Amino acid sequence: MKKKTIITLLLTLIAVVGQSQENNTSYTFKSDIREIIKDMANDDVTLEKYFLMDYASKEPITKKQVWKDSVISISGKTDAPRLVQLSLEMKIPGGVRTKSFPFILEPGDIVFTIDTKTFSVGGTPRNEALFKAINELREAYKADDFEKVRQIPKDYILQHKDDVSAVLMLTANGKPDTPDEAAELLALIEQCGNVVRQHPAIIKSIEDANTILNRPKEGDMFKDFAVDYDGKTHRLSDYVGRGKYVVVDFWASWCGPCRREIPNLITLYEKYKNRDFTIVGVAVNDKPEATLKAIAQDSIPYPQILNTQDITPHLYGFDGIPYMVLFAPDGHILACGLRGEALNNKLAEIFGE
Repeated sequence: MKKKTIITLLLTLIAVVGQSQENNTSYTFKSDIREIIKDMANDDVTLEKYFLMDYASKEPITKKQVWKDSVISISGKTDAPRLVQLSLEMKIPGGVRTKSFPFILEPGDIVFTIDTKTFSVGGTPRNEALFKAINELREAYKADDFEKVRQIPKDYILQHKDDVSAVLMLTANGKPDTPDEAAELLALIEQCGNVVRQHPAIIKSIEDANTILNRPKEGDMFKDFAVDYDGKTHRLSDYVGRGKYVVVDFWASWCGPCRREIPNLITLYEKYKNRDFTIVGVAVNDKPEATLKAIAQDSIPYPQILNTQDITPHLYGFDGIPYMVLFAPDGHILACGLRGEALNNKLAEIFGE
């Protein structure tokens, strides 16, 4: 065989192998879910659907409604590794319960191990690495080794900073609660590559962290806002910074804890309203008609600002309600997040009781 012919054959073989590797986009996974069914307490539990959904958008990727012998399976193709969730939708007496399990969708045979307390994923490189770290984290929690609990996620993120699996480690604990946690999260994200920083879940995490960092704190002047409702413009400055102590209660009609706080707020309002004090309710992400109905049901006597929707959570840096802020007569913040007995004690201190 001529030398030129041998070279041509070798180049063709290399091209075919390379093409085969590039086209290796298929994935499969299987899991036995009988332990989950057992954990649901009785034989009346049945699996209605199981499907994959995108981790950030929660949009379904695949959907299956058929299962056999407690084993579920899905197969398909993925052009690039992506963070997804396996969602099990189970029919239970009186309704439906959904359980979701995040993992990396990547080419290969993905294996789920699910029991009543935890789950693990393996069979492919990213899932093996990710869940090895997650299992180490679980063991650190069991041993109360909180130094390891803090260090394991950081080490994993920095070792996989160009890998989508780092997204799960960065978002596993939900939103940061304090400015220090927010700053630490942003510093870790900054060290990651574009595949991590540009992931929708991380973009949302960055927004949440910046909201926490920009949250008004004790000593800051109030931040004003304006909303239009019923043909009028309503502002926080209609009440705050006008010579009275003001408790602003960010709440909603659909929020159970908010409604449970209202009797105490009414008591405080009646007690101090003649002593340069007032309370203002600010309805958050609530339909005005629903807010008005709740005001009537609970006989709320103090003024309200309706229809703020999501303006105030961003402005005042909170992600849960009820959230209360106590303002001084000149509009400076005296305290944030006080509720119940803590609020009662603060006002008693102010008014000398």
